[in-house]
Amino acid sequence: MNDLFPGSFSRLRGQDQSPQPPNSHNVEMTNSPSTGGVNLDKFFQDVEAIKDELRDLETLYSQLQAAHEQSKVLHNAKAVKDLRAKMDNDIAISLKKAKVIKVRLEGLDRSNAANRSIPGCGSGSSSDRTRTSVVNGLRKKLQDIMNRFNDLRQKMNSEYRKPSKEGTTQLQGKTLMRKS
Repeated sequence: MNDLFPGSFSRLRGQDQSPQPPNSHNVEMTNSPSTGGVNLDKFFQDVEAIKDELRDLETLYSQLQAAHEQSKVLHNAKAVKDLRAKMDNDIAISLKKAKVIKVRLEGLDRSNAANRSIPGCGSGSSSDRTRTSVVNGLRKKLQDIMNRFNDLRQKMNSEYRKPSKEGTTQLQGKTLMRKS
């Protein structure tokens, strides 16, 4: 029982009886066509382009949020009108970007489906799982950003209606009574 691993421990101490060639422990990896390395390179280039679009969308969100905060303190009619036009333009651009991102994600889904027909890249392979998880992550990020836009829109609407109702009652000189 004591001699089960006699050679393995002696090599660790430098007492190896059989000399090994100097580079016998090196492992070389090559790109085989069945690994999908080229396809993954193209895939990750597309993913980076989508990530850039998502960053642009987040920038538009922060600009829109800052413009909303600025609209609360403006009193000049022309400045308010210009700010509203800028906000409307930012909203239109963000909707276009979101649609472009959605189309690109659908394109990646089609690319993933086509990639599954390549030998070694079928359903359940590591490249398929990588592709699917990355696309789902991007889709989730887009959904989160669009939910933030929707929350901001609802906040803007509620804050816009509140002063306009107060202004209407002040103009009419009436006070609203709540029914208990």
